[in-house]
Amino acid sequence: MQTKKENIKKHVALCSANETTVFEAGIDILERSRIEKAINRYGGKFLNKIFTTREIENLPTNKLVYYSIGFSLKEAFWKTLPTKIQKKTFFNDIEIIWNKKKPEIFLNGKKIENLEVSFFFNKRIVMCCVIRHKKEGL
Repeated sequence: MQTKKENIKKHVALCSANETTVFEAGIDILERSRIEKAINRYGGKFLNKIFTTREIENLPTNKLVYYSIGFSLKEAFWKTLPTKIQKKTFFNDIEIIWNKKKPEIFLNGKKIENLEVSFFFNKRIVMCCVIRHKKEGL
């Protein structure tokens, strides 16, 4: 199979840049019914423990799906953090803010850059993947 030369050049540049780049990946799979049951059972108490006011106000129309995606994205992002930061980080410290149906992740009010975010959902599950990359030593 042949590829375009410019694609190869981009790949070579990316590989050489990766020599000093650290990647952390977090994956989470969630049964949507778990979030629905928690909301039905605990209502606002559950929502306020997991989500910030800004997140709740920012959710698109189908809130139940976005609560599930948000919960799963928080879990996936949390898994990318160093252990010493994980121990100090709670659900309310991580915010998922939707910008034109694309999630942006904030930690303690600061937008996290250098993230690749992907999610999938159907009637039964939500699956999220977050990859955080940074230059080594930063």
